[in-house]
Amino acid sequence: MKSYRVPQLAKKYVEYDMIQQHTDMPSFPESRARLLFAFLNRSGDQKDGRDELYPLVTSLVQMGLDTHDMIDTAKEMPSPSKMRSRQLKVLAGDYFSGRFYQLLAQAGSIDAVAMLSKAVCDVNESKTGMYRSMCKFLMPPQEYLNGMAVLKKRLFISFTPWIRESDRKLWESLLQEFSLCDTLAEELTRLEAAERSRFSFAFWGLLEKGTAEEKELLLNGTLDGKSWRQLLLKYKVGDLLADKLDAVLGRIRGILSEADDKDREEFGRMTEPFLRLIHTPGTAVREG
Repeated sequence: MKSYRVPQLAKKYVEYDMIQQHTDMPSFPESRARLLFAFLNRSGDQKDGRDELYPLVTSLVQMGLDTHDMIDTAKEMPSPSKMRSRQLKVLAGDYFSGRFYQLLAQAGSIDAVAMLSKAVCDVNESKTGMYRSMCKFLMPPQEYLNGMAVLKKRLFISFTPWIRESDRKLWESLLQEFSLCDTLAEELTRLEAAERSRFSFAFWGLLEKGTAEEKELLLNGTLDGKSWRQLLLKYKVGDLLADKLDAVLGRIRGILSEADDKDREEFGRMTEPFLRLIHTPGTAVREG
């Protein structure tokens, strides 16, 4: 099996000084891209480097969608720096999506263009449903997590027909669990971001458990950063997320226990960044 280098190939498309200096960007979908590469490679789909091309373009589309999700939609007039950040996110998201079409067209992979375009439509439709529920404040925290994981895996699961049939059960199981890992890791890193709290597990968890007064502050958007952190500590939101992530990693170990030694080693290594996130002291993950 050839070496995995999709993140290196993506750098030329996602690392621009202006973007990095003036706005934040979503994380590269490392685990999902690596899974797709591994299973396409095992399927023998190496013609013209497509085992690298498909994870690359799917990651670019994912980053385009994620970048647009990060756009600040506050109604008040933003500062010049926030306005620049907003504009760059719009342009960057469009750019990533444009590169997806260009790279697949150059490779003559029109069928992949159609397949991923359909997946993007499905993602946007699912997001619309979630946002409607959020606007009505009808979003149980576990439902939020599950919904976000579905969004994260939708583009990648499109390639299931191109995965070797004998591998599909393992592929689908691992993609499901690693999509949950990515979701939980993202939620853990967002705990301190009170200004983005309404669209997070922490917000929905606190809204479910909080007192009437705390719920009113959350619903009115009048909770300051200090009060937000106090609520996170009070309800041990970081501990809860870390425990959920640990449980998912346990399920991955269970799945791999039935796989061969090579798969246990290869896919087991992919859990290491998530284990480090759980066990890193002095972070927002463990508040005790």
